Amino acid sequence: MAKTPVFWGLDVEDAHNPESDDALLRLCQIHADAGIPLNLFFAGQKARFLRRNCRDDVVAALKGHDICYHGNYWFDYPEPALVYGADDDWDTALAKALSYEIPGLNEVAEVTGQFPTAYVQHQSNHSPATQYAVRQGGVRVSNGGFGDQMPHNAWVMDTLFVGRASRNVSPQGDWRGSWDPLHPERKKPPVDPDEELRNFQESFDRQLALGFDHVNVVGHPTCWALSEWWGWYDSTLPFRLTEGFRPVGAYPHDREWRPGPMRSAADIEAHFEWTRRAAEWLVSRNDIECLSLKEYYERHAEPQGQWVTMAQVREMCRELTRNFDALKVGETTVSTADALFLLATLGEYVMLYNRLPDKLQVRRTLGPVEPVPELTGPVKYLRADYLIAARSVYAYIMAHDRVPDAVRAHAVDAGPGEVLMALAEAFTEDDLPEEVTVEPTGGLPKCSEFPIFQNANAGSTNAPPFYDDSRIAMLCKLQSWSYRPLVKNA
Repeated sequence: MAKTPVFWGLDVEDAHNPESDDALLRLCQIHADAGIPLNLFFAGQKARFLRRNCRDDVVAALKGHDICYHGNYWFDYPEPALVYGADDDWDTALAKALSYEIPGLNEVAEVTGQFPTAYVQHQSNHSPATQYAVRQGGVRVSNGGFGDQMPHNAWVMDTLFVGRASRNVSPQGDWRGSWDPLHPERKKPPVDPDEELRNFQESFDRQLALGFDHVNVVGHPTCWALSEWWGWYDSTLPFRLTEGFRPVGAYPHDREWRPGPMRSAADIEAHFEWTRRAAEWLVSRNDIECLSLKEYYERHAEPQGQWVTMAQVREMCRELTRNFDALKVGETTVSTADALFLLATLGEYVMLYNRLPDKLQVRRTLGPVEPVPELTGPVKYLRADYLIAARSVYAYIMAHDRVPDAVRAHAVDAGPGEVLMALAEAFTEDDLPEEVTVEPTGGLPKCSEFPIFQNANAGSTNAPPFYDDSRIAMLCKLQSWSYRPLVKNA
C-alpha cells in the first residue's frame, strides 16, 4: 500500500523573543529522537537573530533537519511583495525580489550551514515574481501557493510544488488566548496533554481521510513558549506603517519591540510532552511516511540537460495539435512554455542551417507575464511567417527568460498560443508546409482550468479590504504556461 507523505514544518521566524530559540532547540531534539525530519522554514531575520545571540547549540541541533527559506524579513519589509508584485511591471518586481531575497537566502544558508531546499512564502510577502526570484537563487521546491491547490503535486515554474493550503494539521493545540496587557497575570494555564494529543490525532485522521496526496503538520516554535502571538504591542501590520503601501523615508529597522508574555512553565512542559507523543504516534503508523521536502524533491527530480529526438518532437507536435496543454515528450514532461521553446529552437536551427537537427535539448522557461491576446478568428502563417515567429520567440526567451505575450511575424500578429500551434502543425512532418492556419487558442493551455490557476489570489490578513491583487492573480493564471505534471503522473 502506498504511504501518504507527511511533512512536519515549523515557521522559524520570531526574531524578538529569545525564548523561541529554546523552543526550537527542544523541538529539533524531540523530532530527531522520534526519527521525523523537520522542515524548518527560516526567515532571514531569525537566522541573524541566532547569530547575534550566539546560539551555536541551536544551529547544531538543526543538522539532520531540512532548512527551507521563509523570506529575508518578517515584519519590517523594504517593501512587501504583495505591493511590488501587484503594482510593478514584471522586470521591476523581479529586480526588487532578487535584491531583497537573495541576500537573505544566502544568509540563511550561511548561518544554518545548509542551503535551503524549499521556499515557503509567508502571508504578506509573496508574489509570482518573488517565487521566481528565489527559484533563480537556486531553490527548487515551493511549499505554499497562491490559491486552491492542484489535484496532485506538479512542476510550476520548474519548481516542485507541494501546496500547504487546505492540507494542514496544527500541532500548536490550545495555546492562543487574549489577555488584558495591564493584567498582572497573563500566563496561560497548563493544557491537558492527553486531551491535546487526542485532538491532534483526530484532526490528523480527518485530514488524511480527505485523500490528498500529502498532509502538512505546520506550527511555530514561538507558540511553544509564548502565550500570545507576538504580544499585543507587536501586532502593528507592516502595510499600515507606510503611506499608500509605499515606504516612507528610510527603511524602518529596529522598531521598539516588547517581549511577548510567556506561557507558564507547567504549560510549556505539557505542550512539549504531548508533542513528543504525537511525533511517536506518527512514526508508529504504517500508512504514512514522514519526509523532508528535500527527500521528496530528490525522489521526483529528473536529471537536467535532457535531450529529445526529432521523432519525439514530431510526436509532441501531433499531440499538441490535438490538445493545447502540458504533455510528455520522451522520458520527461514539458509545459506549453517548454514546448514553445523547443519548437522555436527548431525553427532557429532550420533558419541557420536549412536542415533539421537530430536532437533538441529541453529548456525550462517561464510563461508570459503580460495578458496574451484573445483572438476571435483563425490565423494564417506562410512558411516565412512561422519561421520568423519561431526565431522571434527564440530570441525573446533567450533575452528575457520567459515566453512573449504577443508575437509579430511580418504582418501576422498573434499570441504565443497561436504561434505554438502553428509550429506544431508545421513540424509534424519533415517537409515544412508552405502555409498553416490555426484556430485561436484563447491564450491559455487547458491546465489553466485547474483551481490553482482559476482561483489564484494574493490574499493576506495583513492586506486591507481595498487591496487590489488582480495583477498577481493574472500572473498566477498565466503561469499555467509553466505547469507540467510529474513524470510518474504523466
